[in-house]
Amino acid sequence: MLNRIPLARPDHGANNRLALSKVSSVIVGSGTLAIRCAQLAQEMGHVIRAVLCADSRFSEWATGANILCCSSVDELSTFIDIEPVEYIFSVANPFILPVGVLRQARQGAFNYHDGPLPQYAGTHATSWALLAGESEYAITWHCMDQGVDTGDVVVRRQVLITPTDTAFTLNIRCYEAAIEGFRELLIGLTDAALDIRPQRLLDRSYFPRYRRPDVGGCLRWDRSAEDLSAMVRALDFGTNYPNPLGMPKVILVDDLVAVKRVKVLDRCSDELPGSLLGIHRWHWRVATATQDVDVWFSGPDGQSIDASALAKHHGLDIGDRLHIFGVEQASSITSELEMLAVQESFWRQRLAGFRSLQLPFFSSSALAMTKWQSSSENAFSVLAELAPIERMVHIAVGWLIYLARISGESELQLGWSPTLSVSGVASEATGLHIAAVVPMKIVVDLDDAFAEVRRTVETEFALLRAHKSFAGDLVARYPALKNIEALRSRCPWPIGITIREGASSHELGSAPNSGIPRSGNVLTLEVCSLDGSFRWHFDRSRLAPENVERITQHLEQLLGAVMAEPRQPVGRIDILPAAERGYLLEELNRTEAAYPSERCIHELFEAQVRRAPEAVALVHESERLSYGELNARANRLAHHLIALGVRPDQPVGICVERSAAMVVGLLAILKAGGAYVPLDAAYPGARLRQIVGEAAPRLVLADGAGRAALGEEALAGVGLVELEAGSPAWAGQPSSDPDARALGLGPHHLAYVIYTSGSTGTPKGVMVEHRNLLNYLQWSHRSYYEEALNGSPILHSLSFDGIVTTLFGPLLAGAALYLPKPAFEIDLLSAANDGRVYDLIKLTPSHLSLLNRQLECYEGPAPTKALMVGGEPLVPADIQFWRKRFPHVRLINHFGPTEATVGSVTFEISKVIDGSASIPIGRPIANTRVYVLDGHGEPVPFGAVGELYIGGAGGRAGLSEPPRADSRAVHRQSLCGGRSAVSHGGSGAVPAGWQSGVSGAHRRAGQDPGLSHRAGRGGRAPVRTCMGARGGGGGARGAGRRAAAGGLCGGRTGGAGSAACGDAARASGGAAAGLHGAGGVRAAGGAAADGQRQAGPAGAACAAGRCVCAAGATRRRAGSSRRCWRSCGRSCWVWSGSVGMTTSSSWAAIRCWPCN
Repeated sequence: MLNRIPLARPDHGANNRLALSKVSSVIVGSGTLAIRCAQLAQEMGHVIRAVLCADSRFSEWATGANILCCSSVDELSTFIDIEPVEYIFSVANPFILPVGVLRQARQGAFNYHDGPLPQYAGTHATSWALLAGESEYAITWHCMDQGVDTGDVVVRRQVLITPTDTAFTLNIRCYEAAIEGFRELLIGLTDAALDIRPQRLLDRSYFPRYRRPDVGGCLRWDRSAEDLSAMVRALDFGTNYPNPLGMPKVILVDDLVAVKRVKVLDRCSDELPGSLLGIHRWHWRVATATQDVDVWFSGPDGQSIDASALAKHHGLDIGDRLHIFGVEQASSITSELEMLAVQESFWRQRLAGFRSLQLPFFSSSALAMTKWQSSSENAFSVLAELAPIERMVHIAVGWLIYLARISGESELQLGWSPTLSVSGVASEATGLHIAAVVPMKIVVDLDDAFAEVRRTVETEFALLRAHKSFAGDLVARYPALKNIEALRSRCPWPIGITIREGASSHELGSAPNSGIPRSGNVLTLEVCSLDGSFRWHFDRSRLAPENVERITQHLEQLLGAVMAEPRQPVGRIDILPAAERGYLLEELNRTEAAYPSERCIHELFEAQVRRAPEAVALVHESERLSYGELNARANRLAHHLIALGVRPDQPVGICVERSAAMVVGLLAILKAGGAYVPLDAAYPGARLRQIVGEAAPRLVLADGAGRAALGEEALAGVGLVELEAGSPAWAGQPSSDPDARALGLGPHHLAYVIYTSGSTGTPKGVMVEHRNLLNYLQWSHRSYYEEALNGSPILHSLSFDGIVTTLFGPLLAGAALYLPKPAFEIDLLSAANDGRVYDLIKLTPSHLSLLNRQLECYEGPAPTKALMVGGEPLVPADIQFWRKRFPHVRLINHFGPTEATVGSVTFEISKVIDGSASIPIGRPIANTRVYVLDGHGEPVPFGAVGELYIGGAGGRAGLSEPPRADSRAVHRQSLCGGRSAVSHGGSGAVPAGWQSGVSGAHRRAGQDPGLSHRAGRGGRAPVRTCMGARGGGGGARGAGRRAAAGGLCGGRTGGAGSAACGDAARASGGAAAGLHGAGGVRAAGGAAADGQRQAGPAGAACAAGRCVCAAGATRRRAGSSRRCWRSCGRSCWVWSGSVGMTTSSSWAAIRCWPCN
C-alpha cells in the first residue's frame, strides 16, 4: 500500500495553499478529461513536470503548454528519477504503471475510475452497469497500488442512472463528476483532509478489457424487453466515438444488421418471442419474453435505414419469427469474440491502412450484377517434382510476385480467408459475427530472389494465423474505419487468396456456393495444401474468363522460370509467353510512315502559298489575311531578321499578344533560320527574365504588351524588334521567300525552343527540330486536315506546345487559322458562328469542362468535325457529353510529353469507354514507338503497370544547366490538386555506349503537357544526361544513336527489337534493359545529322530524333498523390490519372506511380 495520507497537516493551514505552488505532478492519461484535470491542477497551484500521453489530443495540448511529453513508461520513470515529483495522477489511462514507478511519487499516486469501486472494476464500467440494470452509480478516485483498481478510495461521487441513459450520456455525467471529484481530491490533499476508505474486496466485480457482451451484442428475443433495451443503450457510445465492445444487432436470415434504438412498449402480445408483429417505414414491432418492442435499424455508415425495405430485402413478413439463439450457440459465439478481442488493436491498425489492389484486367463496371464463376481444378506441371505443400507455397508466393510485377505496387494488400475453430452447432452464426476475410499485407522486393520473398510471405502467413480474425462489426464501431467506404463491405479487397487445408477443390466441387470462402470480391486464388492444386473464383462481369486464362499462363511462366533459376531476382523473371511478347514489342509499334524529313516547316507553308495565294490563311477579329499576304509580311520581316544576324539554330524570343503579328513573327523567325522562343506576356516578370536569361536570344520580337511584361531588365543587351510599329523598318524588304539553302538551313535545325514549368516550377527548355515537328504535323495532316475546309482556332497560350497542332496544322493544309480573343475562346466555340464547323478543335480537359457547360443550351450544329483533348487526365463524363450531343464528331484523346514533340500517342474515343473510369491514351502516332516496361526493362503484360518509354521521330533535347553529381531528380506532380514535390532517387542505369560525347550535365524537362503554360511552380532539379554533345561541349553525335526506346534496336525502321534485342538488352543490366542491342545498331527514330552543331542557347544539348521518355521506379511513397500508367488490354495504352515526371540518365522520364 502506498502512502495513504500524502501530506501531513501543517501548523499554519493558511499558508498551505501557498506551499502548493511548489507542488509538482505528473499526469498519465488521454483525452479531454486528462486535459481538464491537468488544467485544474495548474489552476490550483500544481506544476505539471511531465505527461505520459495515450492519445494525440492530450499530447498536442501538453506540447502547446510547453510540458514534457514522455513517450513510454520507462522514459517517465527515468524522468522522475532525475526530477522528483510529489504526485502521479492517472486519468483515463490505458497503461499499467509498475509499482516501482508509483513509488517514485513522493506523496502518492491516484487514479480515476468511472465506476463505484469495488464494484465494476476494470474497463467499460458504465456499459456493464447499464447491462446489469443499475439505477445508482458512482465514480471514484483511489490510491494506486500493485493491483488494478484495488487501492483505497479517496473520493467517491454519486451519479444517478435514468431509464433512458446510454453509455454515451452516462459517460458524460461521469466525466463531469470526475472533474469535480478531482477538485475535491486536490483540496483534500491541500488540507490533508481526505476520507480514505479501503475497498471491501469481497464485494468486488471485475470486467477485463476483453470481455464482451452476450452474443456480441445480438438481441435475444427470448429475453425481457428491458434486457434488450439495456443492451442497445449500453452499446451506444455516441455517433462520433469509438465503440470498444460491440454493436447492438440482430440476425436476419444470413445477415447482421445494426440496431439503432429499441423502445419498450406497455403492451404484451401472445406471440412467440421473436415474432414480427409489425413492419413500418422506419421500425419493426417484435415480440419478446415480456413486453413488445419497436426496433430501429442503421446501415454500415451509421445512418437510419428503411425498415420496410429491409424486411423486403430479407424476405420477411409479419408473422415470421426472427432467430432465437440456443444456449450452446450463444456461448460459443461469445467465447470466440472474446478470444478475438485480444487481437483487435492489431486489426484496427491494419484496416486503417486499407489499400485496394486492382488488376488492370478488371472491368470498371463495378455496379454490374456479379456473376461468379469457378475455374476447373488446375495443377502446374512445372511444379510436379515438388511435394504438395511445397507446390502450394510456390503457387501462393508466385501469385504475390506476379501481382507486384503487374500492378507496379511493392506493398500489396489482399483478402485472406482465416481458418477458425468453432463448433459445428455455432459455425454458421459465428461466421456472421466474425470477419470471413481479413487483410493480408505483403511487401515484395523485386530485387530479391524467390527464397527471400518466400520467407517474407511465410512470416505473414504465420502472423495471419496467430491473429486469426476480428469481430464482424469492428469497422462499424470505429469512425476512422467506418469512414473508409470500401471497408463497409464484408469483402472489400478485389483480389484474395485462400489456402484450403482440408479437402481438395476437386472433392468440394466447382459451384460458386460450394463452401469456398471468396477472399477477393473480383478474383480469388484458392490453393489446396493437400495436393497442391489450385483454381480461380472470379466475377465474370468484372473479369473475363480469357483474362483468367492469361493470368494462369503468366503465373506458369513465372513459376517455370523460378524452378529453372531460383536465385534470379524475381523482378527480372520473364512472365510473358513468346507470342504475347512479340505482339507487344513489334505488332503494336508498326508505325512507319513517309514524311518530308528533308524539308522545313515554313517550306511546306510556302508550298500552300503557291497553290492558293488568295485563300484565307488567317482571321483575327475583323482582320483577314490571304496566304499570299501572310507570306509576304513574314518574308519582309524574315529578311530584316537575317540582316540583323539571325542564323540557323539561333533562338529568337517572341512576346506578343494573340494577333496576326504573332503568326507573322513566328513564320519570319522560321524563314530566317531562327528558333522561336515563345514568351507569354501573362507570365510573371521574374519567370520571363529567367527564360530570356537562360535561352539568351539575340533578338526579341515584341508588341507593347510584350515590352511591358518583359521590362527593361529582361531586354537589356537584347535586340528589340517592335512588331506594332506603324512604318516598320522592314517595310522595304523584299517579299520573296528567303533561300533556305543559302542560309544553310535544314531540317536538323531548331524550329522552336519551348519552356515548360515542369513539375518543379523552374522553367526548363526543350528544343525541337524542324524534322521532329514535320513528322508530327504530317501525321496530324493525314489524320485531320487532308480534307480541310474551315481550319481551326487556337485556344491556348503560344507557350503551351499543344497549340502547335492547330497553329501550323491549318496553314500547312491550305485552311484558315482563327485567332479568337483571349478569354473569349469558349464563348466563340459555343456560338453559332454562321454555321461554321471547324476541322479540328484542340482543348485541355479543363477547357472542355467549361465548354460543355456553355453548350448545354446550345442548339446549333457541332462546332467541329474533330475534337482533340490533351494535356491533363480526361474525365469520361465530359467526353460522354459530346458522344450524346454530337455523335458524329470524332473524339480524340491525345498525349505526349513535351520532349516528344507535342504528342506521341492518340486514341479515337468510341463506345469502348462506356463504364470506364479512365480513357485510353491510344497507340503511337506515325514513326513513334511506345513501350511499357517494368523496372528492369522487361515488357509488361497487357494492362500491367509499368514505365512508359517513347521513342521515334519526335524526340527533343533539353537545355543545359550546371552538373550535379550523383543525383537524379524525381518530380511528382498531382494534376488534381496542383501540388508538387521533389525528391531524389535512382531510376535506372545508363546504357552502355551512351557515354561518348558527354559535355557535362544537361537538363531535360519532365513536364506534363497542358500545365506547361502555367507559372508559379517551385523548385529546380538538375540531372545528368549522357546524350550527344551540343554547343560548348563538342563530341560526336553518333554516340547517341545506339539507343532508343525499349526494344528499338532492330536494324530496320519501325520494327521493335524482338528476342535477340531483348537478350542483348538484358545483358546490359539495370532499368535500361531492353533499350539497345549490339554496338552500333542505329535507333529507328529520325535521321541524325553528321558532324556537330553550331553553338546553341546556353550550351544546349540535343539528341533530336533519339529522345527516349522513360519512367522511374514504381514504389509507392507515402504522402504524395500518385496515379499510374497501364495498358488496357485493347492494344493501346491507358492514362489512368495524374502522373509525375522525372528526368533520369539520358531520358526525359515519365514516372509511373501506383494508384491510391
